[in-house]
Amino acid sequence: MKTRITEIFGIQYPIVQGGLAYLAYAELASAVSNAGGLGQITAATLGTPEKLREEIRRVRAMTDKPFGVNFAIARHDGKYKDLLEVAIEEKVPAISITGGNPQPVFERIKGENI
Repeated sequence: MKTRITEIFGIQYPIVQGGLAYLAYAELASAVSNAGGLGQITAATLGTPEKLREEIRRVRAMTDKPFGVNFAIARHDGKYKDLLEVAIEEKVPAISITGGNPQPVFERIKGENI
């Protein structure tokens, strides 16, 4: 199947898993990505940059397919910025944003090939 979504994300099917707080960990994200969609882990419920880095690396150990990290930015009152830096450092293929003004995130990831 070929759509604009599959082309943008390099996935087989135009299916993007939601952020799913308290559910979207490495196991789910890698399963969705391995099945041809875009799996995501959620930064919101991981809490610390170290835990996010560990979860990103767990996804990479379980799949070689594209995946993303979801940021519920309103929930964190600006505290998501340290988590965002980890996603950038780890060169995640995609970032999704929920619950707030995405402009500061867009400005930060500009030029990062995310």
